[in-house]
Amino acid sequence: MFRKSIGYLLWIVIPFSTGAFAQTTPVAYTVRGVVADSASRQVIPYVTIGITDEQQTPAASAYSGENGAFKMSLPKAGRYQLVLSSVGYRPVSRPLLIDKDKTTHQLDTVFLSGSTVQLSGIQVISRRQLIEQKPGMLVYNAESDISNRGGTAADVLRKAPALNVDPQGNVTMRGSGTLKILIDGKYSGQIARSPADALNMMPANIIRSVEIITSPSARYDAEGAAGVINIITKKGNKSFSGNLEAMASNREQAFNPRISLSRNKWNMSLHGHLHRLQDKSSAEMERTVLDKGQPTMVIRQETRRNNIMPHSSGELALGFLPDSLSEISLSVNGWLGNWPDNSRQHTLITLPDGTTTDQYQQQVRSKEKFTGADIALGYTRRLKRDRQEITLLAQFSPSKENTSYNSEQHSDDKIRYREDNVNRTTNREWTFQADYTHPLTRDGRYTLQSGLKSIFRHADKQYQVRAADGPPPAAMVPQQDRSDNFIYSQDVLAGYLLLKMKLPRGWNAEAGSRLENTHIKGRFNAPGSAFSNDFLNFIPTANISKKLNEAQTITLSYTQRLTRPYIWDLNPNANASDPRNITVGNPQLRPETMHQGELSYGWTSPAGTFINAAAFLKKTDNTIIDLTTTNAAGIATTRKDNLAGNTQYGINLSGSVSPAPNWSLNSNVNINHLNFESNALMIVNTGWAADFNLNALYKLPGAVSLQAFGEYDTRIVTLQGHKTPRFYYSFSAKKEIKATRMTVTLAAINPFNQTIRQKEYIHAASFRSGVLNRYYNQALKITLNWEFGSMFEQREKKKISNDDVREQGKG
Repeated sequence: MFRKSIGYLLWIVIPFSTGAFAQTTPVAYTVRGVVADSASRQVIPYVTIGITDEQQTPAASAYSGENGAFKMSLPKAGRYQLVLSSVGYRPVSRPLLIDKDKTTHQLDTVFLSGSTVQLSGIQVISRRQLIEQKPGMLVYNAESDISNRGGTAADVLRKAPALNVDPQGNVTMRGSGTLKILIDGKYSGQIARSPADALNMMPANIIRSVEIITSPSARYDAEGAAGVINIITKKGNKSFSGNLEAMASNREQAFNPRISLSRNKWNMSLHGHLHRLQDKSSAEMERTVLDKGQPTMVIRQETRRNNIMPHSSGELALGFLPDSLSEISLSVNGWLGNWPDNSRQHTLITLPDGTTTDQYQQQVRSKEKFTGADIALGYTRRLKRDRQEITLLAQFSPSKENTSYNSEQHSDDKIRYREDNVNRTTNREWTFQADYTHPLTRDGRYTLQSGLKSIFRHADKQYQVRAADGPPPAAMVPQQDRSDNFIYSQDVLAGYLLLKMKLPRGWNAEAGSRLENTHIKGRFNAPGSAFSNDFLNFIPTANISKKLNEAQTITLSYTQRLTRPYIWDLNPNANASDPRNITVGNPQLRPETMHQGELSYGWTSPAGTFINAAAFLKKTDNTIIDLTTTNAAGIATTRKDNLAGNTQYGINLSGSVSPAPNWSLNSNVNINHLNFESNALMIVNTGWAADFNLNALYKLPGAVSLQAFGEYDTRIVTLQGHKTPRFYYSFSAKKEIKATRMTVTLAAINPFNQTIRQKEYIHAASFRSGVLNRYYNQALKITLNWEFGSMFEQREKKKISNDDVREQGKG
């Protein structure tokens, strides 16, 4: 199977050897360069670039392309001035010397810095909108949102367009939670382990922006059926700078230091995160067991949880520019934590007439200790031709996890049952990736992108269960049928080809395909328990857009995506800490595949008002769903399975407007219709769902800002039932003390509601149940943020420095 796959991959990446189209004779003097953001190091498209001579007479002008590159022609040698400007950035002007002995001048990367600060009492009105539309994505500029101060990545994504985040940090896009979340375009082992946990461990102050890609091209991994979220973090500036953030509230405390430095050809950024989080919740469950539609038993449970979760993370990122065409990067991101899940529970079992048949108390002490890291080495090289580039990446992601629990059941003040469950997991993951961009024409209208990628995952999970029917000295007896060693590997080989075309009259199109082969192997110690499987997926993508005018664009796209099961979905170790509600993995899970079509319209006015409207249709096969079943004793078992498909269609509206220079509003509306259908279970469940949010920011005199945010989610259907509506809101106030570069932010989270309440109902032939969940998140939070170093002064000095010009003169 792998030999065939390798043959397919070689065929699909033939463009690596594709020749260039015919070249025309070059002009006398050519100036080339790339424009990038000084904070994120990401390229900036559509920057206005001009060159004037010594008499300030315009000599040439151009715009940077989507890859940030620009090229201009000059008729003669001499001394010139290079001028760059773009909305949301400070203009840059620097001397430019054109040597008569060189026909081509390759400039070092030109960095632009944001224009959101105030200098000498002059307010720069031009600032980034909270939400922007870029080719193929929506961008939420998190650093412009004051309510994110002292928060986490989950709080940031809660305000991003097209996304929805529940109280635990679980993210969905247009009703689907099968997302691929990247950090600076790279895979994160921390996110793969548990997206909700990872987002609650990531500080908001390191996030610059969030890219929401609803129809990813073939360049992106096919993983993540709903779409891709790319979190862009802040990087080193062109001078030494730092930031210390301390946050305290009745629910959590955090300390987030960050330092960045760029000197000559080096840049470095270092950030840390120390976080102590309180997770408090309660649940009231009632389940009626049915036999041929008639109730035979009623189980009622009350569960209380109140846990303190200390954790920390940090990242060191280094960048080196050996010359104007190359960049080498190294990043090391590590994390560790202890997230207990202790609980107290009361269980009452009765007959339908109310007669009590059993009653007991249960106490569970659970721990989840984990450590992990992502170590990535990258290399980027721009080649001779404009926009010709190759990128190489290697990443190693090791992690360890130790989860265990011990439970005791008490009845009449006597211990009647004890259980210990120890679960140790070791993960190793290697990723190798190569991407190549080749311009087919000199003007850059036709570009070919191709690449290869391999992922090798290996997990070793050892689990052991012991139990005793009675208090000590009764011995704990190993449960052989619930103890084993699960060894699992998942290898992925992928290749892609993507053609981008800039057509006349404002038309743009791209078409691509991606081929992915997945090889899965697993085995237990028990004889005959080994299994393996191969999946070959051909993933086509297409996108065509029409620029109606300078403000309006309409886009039609199609993509196919898939979601592979992870070790946590496959783990057969049953969590029976609550013996009436058991969760277990399914080693036989298969990937789910999704087809999506989308029609979108975007409008951006000269004043900065932004509106994006999208209509979409999605069809998912082999949907990975949580399936709950019960036995005659009323014990419910939940595991993931491929027993259903679903069809979804709807609309998404995102907008941002500034009614006044000191007032801005942005809002998101998602409306979708879900249709779950399972022939195997003979279940059909359909219904409409919607979520709305509104974010308002108002700037007062005296460097004071006020912000209010609210979100409401309507009833949403699941395969076996539905969840009731819920809402979330917050208020924030920020005061900037410019003399000391200190910012003080006060935030109130759900100040008028102690908890977020949500009910979940499940119906099946053998039972019906309802659970009322209460999440305690009412909080009053204060955040102190201090910026130090020469963040502003040296940025201004760098704009007139001649250092870059001298380096340009060398090559």
